Amino acid sequence: MALRRVMLLFVLLSSASLLLAKDFWEQPFDKWKREEVLRMLSDSPWSQNQTFNQIAGGINSGAAGEKELYYRFTVRFFSGRPVREAYVRMAQLMNNYDQMAPEQRQEFDTRFKRALDLDVADRVIVAVDYATNDPNAERELRTFFQMATADLLKQRVYLISQRLGRVELREYFPPSADGTGAKFIFPRVVNGQPVFGPQDKEIRFDFFTPVVNQRMFLTFKSAKMTYRDGLSY
Repeated sequence: MALRRVMLLFVLLSSASLLLAKDFWEQPFDKWKREEVLRMLSDSPWSQNQTFNQIAGGINSGAAGEKELYYRFTVRFFSGRPVREAYVRMAQLMNNYDQMAPEQRQEFDTRFKRALDLDVADRVIVAVDYATNDPNAERELRTFFQMATADLLKQRVYLISQRLGRVELREYFPPSADGTGAKFIFPRVVNGQPVFGPQDKEIRFDFFTPVVNQRMFLTFKSAKMTYRDGLSY
């Protein structure tokens, strides 16, 4: 009986500690560890990925001779501040920011302030990145994303609002050298209503992917996208 009471107490204490545990993004972003930054950019309330697989046929194979080919697309709400903070924090880690002298940090902060304070008052920016072990598909995807235009993409990519339905693409920007992916720009307000708000449970990103020709359909939950006491997207 004594052992059972001890085990029960252990379980209760463990459960309480999990409930009290905070998400890493509740602390200042310049305290985030590398693995936390990578998580923010790949598997978080603001970032998700979807992978399509196929078996290589004939003489085709992956870059290292693999017989299973993968095509991974990562979708991030770049207009959400936590995502931009993650990119800045990654730059900090790559440049040994934590060991910099105060004046060096100030110079660094000034250089990246524009990214952090990006004006997204009237737009939602969704960034899409990709990775594949199929060399032919990699070339085709690179060409597609570089050459695509908003008019070309309007029939294959949408935000889907619970209240407003499909939200049409407004602008498109190809991947840039900073490695943050292609940018899909949607209006933040349609017919006087925000496309996403605390009253909505979710918003969806719908994209018929190029080259792979598969439909990506990712759901983002408003309750999980709370940052600094507000919805950030």
